[in-house]
Amino acid sequence: MIPIAVCADDYAQNTAISAGILDLLDKKALSAASCFSTAPSWREQAAPALRERLEQRVDTPLRADVGLHFNLTEGFGGAAAASLNGLILRSLSGDLKRPSLQTMIQTALQRQLDAFEQGLGRAPDFIDGHQHVHQLRGVREVMLKVLARRYAPEGTAGLRGPRPWIRNTTRANGRWHGKAQVLELLGGRALSKELSRLGWPSNHGFAGVYGFDQPDYGACFAQWLKAAQPGMLIMCHPASATPAKHADPDPIAAQRPVEYRYFNSSAYPEALRAAGVQLQRLTALLP
Repeated sequence: MIPIAVCADDYAQNTAISAGILDLLDKKALSAASCFSTAPSWREQAAPALRERLEQRVDTPLRADVGLHFNLTEGFGGAAAASLNGLILRSLSGDLKRPSLQTMIQTALQRQLDAFEQGLGRAPDFIDGHQHVHQLRGVREVMLKVLARRYAPEGTAGLRGPRPWIRNTTRANGRWHGKAQVLELLGGRALSKELSRLGWPSNHGFAGVYGFDQPDYGACFAQWLKAAQPGMLIMCHPASATPAKHADPDPIAAQRPVEYRYFNSSAYPEALRAAGVQLQRLTALLP
């Protein structure tokens, strides 16, 4: 069986997303979850619910990695945040290398790591980025410096725990198409090369990129499984329902329940079996 990880992004973004991810974690339908520690619900609701599962299940422990979803573009409750397009343009122009912006990125990451650790009582197993901002030029360099100072490889005297693995978005099948290609060109390939150079743990291949407009999500998932290799990561965005009307705008809200229903269906484990795949925590696979 080929060990891969399936990671649900955006935990804590709203109650429907958190409820859906918790349900799928309980059913062992996921092997990773990525968390917004900037979300209003994180401290009082989302983190305690997740921490309970991490700490209190002695007989049936949560078999999933839990990581930080580094956020620079989601302004919860109308709070100020950078636009993704603006951030990309600043990255491509080199403007993010300005000392003032480097300090801003560093401060944001440190605060989000602090909030994650305070909420769960532990360091993150991995780091990724909301809308993949962690891989942008001008962001990835700061991230690697902060993480290198804050954590150390397992078995050494780390300040706050073992070194987390970092998501890269290099496609598992290597084919050039659409959004997956754009992700690589916007820093995915460069980050992957830098992680390899530094010997930093990271997933081996990435999938889960599509237009968030597919009623037959299972067909997409089956295609991704065809490229399965040990250590591959498939991202997903499930929610148990569409969010309440008062929730912050979510451009992919309608597709989230489609994904959730697939992961709750018999088609999902059947697809894993047919592809010869089993779910695994990447912390158990990566050096």
